[in-house]
Amino acid sequence: MPLKRALVCAAATTLLLTAACSGDDDSESSSDATASASASATASSELPAVAPYVDIVSGTVDVDEVAESTSQTDFTLAFVLADSTGSCTPTWGGKTAIDDTTVASEIAKIDALGGTSIVSTGGETGTYLENACTTSDALVTAYETALDAAGSNHLDVDIEQTITASTVMTALAALQKARSTTVTLTLPVGGESVGLTDTEISILQAAEDAGVEVTVNPMVMNFKATEDDWGSAMTTATESVKTDVASVWTDKSETEIYAMIGVTPMIGINGSGGPTTTTAAQTLLTWAEEKGLAFVRFWSVNRDNGDCTDGKVASNCSGISQTDYAFTKLFTSFS
Repeated sequence: MPLKRALVCAAATTLLLTAACSGDDDSESSSDATASASASATASSELPAVAPYVDIVSGTVDVDEVAESTSQTDFTLAFVLADSTGSCTPTWGGKTAIDDTTVASEIAKIDALGGTSIVSTGGETGTYLENACTTSDALVTAYETALDAAGSNHLDVDIEQTITASTVMTALAALQKARSTTVTLTLPVGGESVGLTDTEISILQAAEDAGVEVTVNPMVMNFKATEDDWGSAMTTATESVKTDVASVWTDKSETEIYAMIGVTPMIGINGSGGPTTTTAAQTLLTWAEEKGLAFVRFWSVNRDNGDCTDGKVASNCSGISQTDYAFTKLFTSFS
């Protein structure tokens, strides 16, 4: 995959250089350059099949080390929030400048590896851009600022708080119209049979109404399972989400609905349910491949180690006995 991306980038660069140097007619050069840029954008629009979440501001993960140990080069960068004053200004984690040099250096490592960065907004805590930016135009600007800082055109909107769905979807529709940004909507699940809540389904309906092309990413974590096998519980919960998605996009086939869905477990100890062992994760991955899901992710690379085995939830370890990057290595097999 990294070699393929490198060849695509090299080809796009050659096209751009050719367009810039072909003749003296400014309008012709501009037209060629625009066409080349469009081709480059199309080539980079594919969403990575595996892109685990990384708390990019924590400093607990070295991208080069992860790649060397696992060959994983694509990551979802968490989280972009409004700044500490609550203004419509994108920051990493609500406190670190969006152009922070330390964060930029980690993103540069991903680029150097030929990898792809996905920018994730929202999350469990903090002030959402989606709430701080009170107009869709302002939200589009904030999204573009964050995407440009990461050199990305992939946006993950993690919604775990109340938002005004119409404003957010109007912004996402405008963003896609302007730059063909891929959009994933990450949403919590309530359990195997519950799937998404009515509020979350209304968010999907708002996306469909606004014409936003989305992939739905259920977080199969932190719910009390009725099944003894946590791996099966996660697949059943994702099946319930599939039913919810099909209730909104009624014109799509079952195969198309599965292809609109990704899935994200929480490795190791969960707040409730779980734990997600490598065996449980493999059950989920096997099912996801069989059904043709769009992608898999997990929370998070920062936790993908056995530095704590006390059975408690921690941000920098899984809470279970495991080898370093065991889950990252496992997830790279998904296709």
